[in-house]
Amino acid sequence: MNASVSNSEDEVRAMGGAKDSSRATSAIIAEGVLAGVIAASAVAAVFLVVDIVAGEAFRTPRQLGAMLLGMFGAAPGSGDLATPLALYTLLHFVAFMGAGILAAAIVQVTMKQPAAILLFVILFFAFEVVFTGFVAFLDVSSVGHVTPLQVALGNVVASVAMALFFRARHPSLRSIGRALSAEE
Repeated sequence: MNASVSNSEDEVRAMGGAKDSSRATSAIIAEGVLAGVIAASAVAAVFLVVDIVAGEAFRTPRQLGAMLLGMFGAAPGSGDLATPLALYTLLHFVAFMGAGILAAAIVQVTMKQPAAILLFVILFFAFEVVFTGFVAFLDVSSVGHVTPLQVALGNVVASVAMALFFRARHPSLRSIGRALSAEE
């Protein structure tokens, strides 16, 4: 998919059909899924590097997966290493794909209404506050070596990866930021 989503939406408006509208929605979803996969992969890479430096590859996703299994009532530490890793990986990528789809939709709105970038900023910080509260509630440090700082580092890396993806995909976003700062 080389054409940007915003170009797809221009084509939809020119054609004016419901079928074309669903194609634009599909393009937003596809772009969001790709952004989510990129962000999730970036976080996975950070966790892998941290784990390799600590001497045990895949320890973080296995421990977080074991915590998730415990939340679903499974006995932690049953000796099975693949199930927690697979569960965490699946949920990790699905969650990031959902976040990517939301971000892609916000990018499209921002292309039409530049002030909507403020919505993105507000949603981003609200998500970070809720996620930080969720991590504190789960007390990830009780899982093993996983620290809230490590989770925060993963969030920063994911956010930067997703922002760079959308910035590369939609160069006009740069001018929106400059326009908003000039209006102040």
